[in-house]
Amino acid sequence: MTTLLIDAGNSRLKWASFSQGQRSSQRALAYGEHTPPSGALLHLQTLMAQEAAEKIVLVHVLGSAFTQALEALCMQLAMPLTIVQSRAGAYGIEVAYPNPTNFGADRFVGLLAARKLLGAQAAIMIDAGTAVTIDAIQADGKHLGGVILPGLQLLSDALIRRTQAAHMSATPFDHPKVFNDNTLQGMGSGCLLSLVGALEGICMRMQEQMSEPAQVLLCGGDTTRLSPQLRLAHQACPDALMEGLQYVAEQDACKRC
Repeated sequence: MTTLLIDAGNSRLKWASFSQGQRSSQRALAYGEHTPPSGALLHLQTLMAQEAAEKIVLVHVLGSAFTQALEALCMQLAMPLTIVQSRAGAYGIEVAYPNPTNFGADRFVGLLAARKLLGAQAAIMIDAGTAVTIDAIQADGKHLGGVILPGLQLLSDALIRRTQAAHMSATPFDHPKVFNDNTLQGMGSGCLLSLVGALEGICMRMQEQMSEPAQVLLCGGDTTRLSPQLRLAHQACPDALMEGLQYVAEQDACKRC
């Protein structure tokens, strides 16, 4: 059986195919001028027509209306669908939120990815996408909670909008440095290095309050920009959420055995 693993985020739809224990490389499509829900549905319709898949395992942050539209589409096409949601005790993870359903499903899949990649050890999971989430989990599977902060592009967009640099369309993030000789480069470097500093400081504070050493796992769209700048021991895995979705697909398959 071939399963489509899909992460429908705020900016892009990412997917991989999983069959007979093997997973393809992650691919991605931006939503362009479409809203995230409508763009994701359009991309999904194309994928379901092109890919020879028999099942979908999906995580999204696009709201209940998207869930209903996707469920209707999959029912129409007779495509089995698993939408990953955070639940109390699911897959051995005890979510810190009093109501686990309020914990972002993408963050939950990130914790599953940490378990799959790192095994039963304490971990700090950083997902650097449109927003950046940082969550800590103990070796016994107890989630300690986490923080959410603006992602790199959001930082840049906010700075441009609220300053006299509003005529600029984007800031460069390549080759960040602390000594810059032009405003545009200074803003790009400042945004990236400020996010790096925040990640380092938050992870340090988390580790100080944890009872066991934690491995740091970095994933998400800005992994390749942030990883070289981090003065923090970590493992970079840009497509880690696919690992988490694969784990769900494997567990679903085991249930049918």
